[in-house]
Amino acid sequence: MPLFKLKYWILAGMLLPVVLLLLALVRPDGPDYAVLERGDGFELRAYDPVRVAETAVDGAFADADDLAYPRLLDYIRGENSSGRKVPMLAPAMQQRAGDDAWLMQLVMAKEYPLAMLPRPTNPQVDLRELPQRLVAARRSGGGWDEAAWQQEAEQLMDAVARAGLEPVGEPVFARYNAAFVPGFLRRNEVLLPVER
Repeated sequence: MPLFKLKYWILAGMLLPVVLLLLALVRPDGPDYAVLERGDGFELRAYDPVRVAETAVDGAFADADDLAYPRLLDYIRGENSSGRKVPMLAPAMQQRAGDDAWLMQLVMAKEYPLAMLPRPTNPQVDLRELPQRLVAARRSGGGWDEAAWQQEAEQLMDAVARAGLEPVGEPVFARYNAAFVPGFLRRNEVLLPVER
């Protein structure tokens, strides 16, 4: 290999970690909410209505993403009634929907009312609007494994109980970053719908 080509490969190798770090540090756009208060280990947020594309899958926590995400990705890439790409926001959300059943959701761009979103062509993908709601949120980093999610969810539920709030749904695991982002740079959250 000529020396000048080697220099370009070395330069590219040196720049790649910098580019990945910058991509990880960019705060992904998410749904609108207002922080009402900060409790012991969580934020209490008032979320505006959010539109989601969702699909349900059976299997283990770790397998749910591999089964559900391609369906949802196909929808936003054009497997829909318009045949066009559909803008989305972070996070990707996963929650229990029964024994060994999971619901995966992608948040759609806030500029599009539900009626304006193209219908999915895959019958396993649905569109839905989550109403305005009160949510307790606990932020964490690291990996996406079930043990970490369960631990964060338990800590959030304990903090919510101590604050005198009542859970009104299942804990939701929200992931804000792409899979290539190193664990220590990831933003993950456990979200728990609550009422006072």
